[in-house]
Amino acid sequence: MSVRKARPAARWRGWRHAAALSVCVLLSACAEPPRTVVIIGGAASEGPGKHDYPQGVRKLQALIEASPDARAALRVVAYPDGWPQDPRALDGADTVVWYFDGLDRHPLRDPQRRRRFEALMQRGVGLVALHQSSTVPVGEDLGLARWLGGAREGMFDRSTEWAQLLPADTGASLSRGVAAFAYRDEFYPTFRFAAAGGKRLPVLKTTLHPQFRAGRPVIADRVEDVTVAWAFERDGGGRGFVYSGAHYLSALDRPQLATLLLNAIAWSAGAQIPRDGLRAAGLPADDKPPEAVAAASPQRATFHVDAARSGWRSDEAVLTPQNVDETRFGEVWQSLPLDGVDGQPARLYASPLYLDRLTLTQGPLRGEVFPVVIAASNSGYVYAIAAAQRGDIAAGRILWRTRLGAPCHLQPAPLDGVATGILSTPVIDAKRGRLYVTHCDPAARWQAYALDIGSGAVQPGWPVRLDEERFNAVNANAGPRRLPPKRRHDFRVQRGALNLSPDGGQLYVVFGESETGWLVAVDTRRAEVSSAFAAVAMPHRGSGGIWGAGGPAVDLEGRVYVVTGSGFEGYQDSAHDWTQSVLQLTPPGEKHGFALSGTYTPFNYCQSAKMDIDLGSGGAILLPEASSGDRRRLLAVGGKQGNVYLLDRDRMPGRLDRRPPCSDDASSDASLLPPQRQPQFGARGPLNVFGPYSERDAALDLARSRSLPASFRDRHGTDYLFVTGNSKRAPGSADSVPPSLVRLRVVRRKGLAPFLEVDRRQTSLVLANPGSPVVNSRGPQHAIVWVLDENAPRSALLSGADAPRPVLYALEAESLRLLWRSAPGELHTSGKYNEPAFGGGQVYVGTDRIQAFGLGGRRISRPAPVPPTVATVVPPAPSSTLAGAAVDEIYRQRCAACHDHAVGNIPPRDVIARHPRERIVHALSEGAMRPQAAGLSAEQIAQLADYLRRGRR
Repeated sequence: MSVRKARPAARWRGWRHAAALSVCVLLSACAEPPRTVVIIGGAASEGPGKHDYPQGVRKLQALIEASPDARAALRVVAYPDGWPQDPRALDGADTVVWYFDGLDRHPLRDPQRRRRFEALMQRGVGLVALHQSSTVPVGEDLGLARWLGGAREGMFDRSTEWAQLLPADTGASLSRGVAAFAYRDEFYPTFRFAAAGGKRLPVLKTTLHPQFRAGRPVIADRVEDVTVAWAFERDGGGRGFVYSGAHYLSALDRPQLATLLLNAIAWSAGAQIPRDGLRAAGLPADDKPPEAVAAASPQRATFHVDAARSGWRSDEAVLTPQNVDETRFGEVWQSLPLDGVDGQPARLYASPLYLDRLTLTQGPLRGEVFPVVIAASNSGYVYAIAAAQRGDIAAGRILWRTRLGAPCHLQPAPLDGVATGILSTPVIDAKRGRLYVTHCDPAARWQAYALDIGSGAVQPGWPVRLDEERFNAVNANAGPRRLPPKRRHDFRVQRGALNLSPDGGQLYVVFGESETGWLVAVDTRRAEVSSAFAAVAMPHRGSGGIWGAGGPAVDLEGRVYVVTGSGFEGYQDSAHDWTQSVLQLTPPGEKHGFALSGTYTPFNYCQSAKMDIDLGSGGAILLPEASSGDRRRLLAVGGKQGNVYLLDRDRMPGRLDRRPPCSDDASSDASLLPPQRQPQFGARGPLNVFGPYSERDAALDLARSRSLPASFRDRHGTDYLFVTGNSKRAPGSADSVPPSLVRLRVVRRKGLAPFLEVDRRQTSLVLANPGSPVVNSRGPQHAIVWVLDENAPRSALLSGADAPRPVLYALEAESLRLLWRSAPGELHTSGKYNEPAFGGGQVYVGTDRIQAFGLGGRRISRPAPVPPTVATVVPPAPSSTLAGAAVDEIYRQRCAACHDHAVGNIPPRDVIARHPRERIVHALSEGAMRPQAAGLSAEQIAQLADYLRRGRR
């Protein structure tokens, strides 16, 4: 039947209905006459396919008239465009179907119309309310609760998602022919139900994740079991039915929902429902959700911007030095705290990663596209978090989370006093829809995982176990024999960021704090370790660790660059020992593993290797190719000594079998040296950026730098490096002084090899333990340098109420002028050596949650933790009241297991004996050794410090 206006002669319809009944009684063999259904729509109020009520009414009419069962039982009168003007248009109705906007647009807000409709309800006419038509203004019931058993008051909440809808047992007759089905729609979780009178029967139930509540998007993803469709039988006669879905016009194309709505309309009109329900005709039979394919951009996301570790993001379109200031820039959102472990909050050592478009592949939001921040925590969780509000999904809401397992607690003492689950920054291969991450769990130890970037699901064949047995089996730098491990505990640390080969076929993973440092390749297609390279062929004292946060760098040819470090007493003269070196390797192939193709070792590596002054405390960055002039392709590397070295990566200066002889002559260093005499050497030599230069005291809290430089090229084609670190007040002092940020210029002069020179120093900031700087700019303009500082010495623990709160700094790249800094306590406690991510005009910081900063944000200051005061004063020299035997016992119980059998960066007792007494007291009272000194009095700490300074006897 075509859509038409209702006839004014309603009395004729009533006479015809009565006459038909009389004839049926006389003949005693007449089928039940069809019931009249009046469907009322309204103006379309949203975009295409949403709240398209005129088309929705036409679809409902077509469903009834196309169904062989429904068209015999029901007769339709439709008003697609709104409430009929004729006040008698509803007089002959057996049921009325509403499909229009409610709230302040609800038609029954008209008092006369409401009185007429009230009379209709009193006569027992049925009522079906779809989607927003059951929504009334707050405080205006409009009678809906009495007619339908409940109503939605105001726009309190809603949720748009894929939902699995389950027929309820109580709605048996309405659910005939309806099986469980799933589709995406906007649903209303909360209704105000009538307190008394009538009988309400749930018909469809589901589980929702409410997205909008109390006037704002909901950041917490909390599951709620709700009824989205119910039937109601009024005490005085008459039936009602409510369905909160059908926001989208396409909902009416779902076969199961169509059958349910036909059943509900017939039931509300008093018609019989067949055993198999009123079948909808002409709709597709496949009711399964379509497969969503993970799609994301950019194609790669990794630590320090890119595979080359350039540290320069040149596509910033929003933030400039002109608008990042105290009045216009601040916190715009933060996620909820991420999952902790053992009662401790999460800590994000891994830097967050940003994707501007990610299609979700599973869950209630599958098929939807979001900008996201990826976070990975020491608790063993990985998250995708909405980076901006999309629809009702709040910025900061967790879109998926995956727990990889319980985290390790490294022995003999947990790293930084916290769990060790995920330490390194993951890497994303968007082309393959994968995120790669490593995790340490107590049973399997370190493993590499491949996750579906759209859902967080672990991919088939993964995880891949990262154990030294397998590494040794495919070791490309194996010695003549394997040496048994010397460590008493597995303290391997996988802190260096992950990286990928250009084709994504090899995942690169590095290890430090092990018998030797390792570079490992995992074949991502076969999910197996394909090759490994030991930094030291014949391991000794755990030297050669590759632990810097930068991990490996990879150039466009696929060559891999790593930087190794050392521990105390880490020098040994042997072939294929690459402690304190930069290594260039060609990648594994089908029939071969890693091959060493270039090396560099500083001139003074013998001395620095003995004193834990790691070259590999950050990693290497590969500078972009020059656009003119000298076209040498360069790499740069820093280190704990505070030097920055420049190398020609196509002409690495070292041999491939052993390091050069040790030297005291700085001018013999094989890096690209400045032509000027360096004051610390009195001759040419490497550029020292953070001083004073020392070959004895540049480890632990005296280290000068643990970060990667960041590159930048200005409009003239000049390359710069920004470096962070800690200048010290004096040799042997842990007190930091400016500068903590320095800009270096790459000088390319005709007739000379490229070299570095200090271009500008930032002279007002003192950073405590800064991460790597990152530059964002609009091409060569509007450059800003960002630095995340731990705001505490390296030895500070990250557990407890007094754990340090980091500080984020923004500085103009050209002048190094401070533009903005986060307020004291504004950032929650984080990990170490991490850096912010950028995208969508915002800056994302990983702490125990994700905190986002942007234009229009607020200045939020939280109370900073109160630092401990017990150890800020050095106790007086001890008295003789504490017997020497007691001190021996304290040392035996609390210190000997590490320092009498020291390996790696644990200082041997003889090294500690050379430290000033104040430094030992500080370490025991408020530094790295505070857990070992727990419960000791100030006098006992002083006694122990003097005992340690006596050394072995």
